[in-house]
Amino acid sequence: MRAFLPLAVLALAACSSQEPAEQESADDFASRIGGSGEGAALDPSQPDPNAPNVAVEAPPAQADVTTLQQLGDVGGVNLGPREGGCTFMVGEQEMIIAAGMRDKSLPGKAVVRVGDTLVMTDATTGGLDAVKSGTNFEGEGFTVSVAPAAGEGQTRPANVTVTDAAGKSQSYSGNWICA
Repeated sequence: MRAFLPLAVLALAACSSQEPAEQESADDFASRIGGSGEGAALDPSQPDPNAPNVAVEAPPAQADVTTLQQLGDVGGVNLGPREGGCTFMVGEQEMIIAAGMRDKSLPGKAVVRVGDTLVMTDATTGGLDAVKSGTNFEGEGFTVSVAPAAGEGQTRPANVTVTDAAGKSQSYSGNWICA
């Protein structure tokens, strides 16, 4: 035991004589792991992974409602009773999920992400048929107009135009996929 104690003291002394490692900044760490540090802007097409996955009725106050973001986790979103629905995809990114009942007297519903917030929208009456054929979804301060190509195919090219209350609009092209 007496021989072990001096060796342990020497080992500790050797460790303490080395220069301390340089501290890595948060931005360096973030860029090393592929994230964005405080100094880097978030990609607006990607949702904030820490944003809640439940939908609200109104977008955040300063959000540009014409800029749709990838939906991300929608596990907590309640589109109500539904007998089918559609998803608007831009590339591999889900941008809108809509649903409806077969009863044409009922409106459809859809969810979009704006300003890192999932926001509910409502269609006029027409049920699932209106959702599948393309309709307007109204949100607080904005309208989402879905215009798929003619036909009955499960997947059809579509254009979506989002217009805010002041008339500013932005268009997206992708696929309207219905089940």
